[in-house]
Amino acid sequence: MWYPSVEEIIAIHDDVVSEYPDTPSGTQNRGDVEFALDYIEEGNFNSASVTIHERAFHLLRLLVASHPFVDGNKRTALNVTVVFYVLNGYRFEYGDEIRLLLKQFGTDEASVDTEETIEYFRTRSEEFDLAEETEEWREDLIQYGVEQLTNDSSDPND
Repeated sequence: MWYPSVEEIIAIHDDVVSEYPDTPSGTQNRGDVEFALDYIEEGNFNSASVTIHERAFHLLRLLVASHPFVDGNKRTALNVTVVFYVLNGYRFEYGDEIRLLLKQFGTDEASVDTEETIEYFRTRSEEFDLAEETEEWREDLIQYGVEQLTNDSSDPND
């Protein structure tokens, strides 16, 4: 199973907040991000989450509830969770109800029904063949890379 690193989560956060000029970036407590990752990988008090959906639930919950970033915690947590699913071979197609869930995690975490929410994650995700998907994206990725190289203005002769 793939787990993001603290640096990858911070990079996702920086990317998310860069889209909103009035949202400040920055990490308030890197330890909260580290704890979230340790928790989904190792569990807590010898009770590790078993399924990807349980792990995704706790990743989202901990990144929202602990408020590790100056701003953009909910958006970052949702994006990290989507990436977590994709890199483990799942699509997470959440609906509008995710907004309520994010708000609950941010303001009243205890009001969230764990089993019901994990079931929501399970029903809103679908397994796919990552290798096959990557092959389908291959040409687009190559084209993107070529465009980036040809549009590079770092030529010292310019």
